[in-house]
Amino acid sequence: MASRTSLALARADRLLMQAAGEPQPAERFRLAYLAALRGAGAVVDSPVAARGRGRSRNAWVLLVRAAPEFTMWADYFAEFSDTRAALEAGISRTVTARHADEFFARVGAFLHDVEDLIGDPARMRADDAGLTA
Repeated sequence: MASRTSLALARADRLLMQAAGEPQPAERFRLAYLAALRGAGAVVDSPVAARGRGRSRNAWVLLVRAAPEFTMWADYFAEFSDTRAALEAGISRTVTARHADEFFARVGAFLHDVEDLIGDPARMRADDAGLTA
């Protein structure tokens, strides 16, 4: 049975792959942002997360509380919250292909950092033993 953390990370990976195939830059950006949110959720729900007080619902605030080493990532993604909210609300925002591609790449790097932080110990043992492709 998979943990909430690994399910969130798997969902983030699926969203990022979906974004990769999206021809519309705004939708590619939106899907990549959702992948980043799922990655933040994986960190917040992980056993390695620091537990702090407060009831914020902001994913980027929660990410920093759970893993202060992710502050730069949280700040970066928070800068794009308004753009994502506007796109979700159907408000037109110009997202160029270059901007969407750069954002996509940053989300990919973030998810790698998340996986490095919360990596599945059982999967890592299998990798070390050469049992996975």
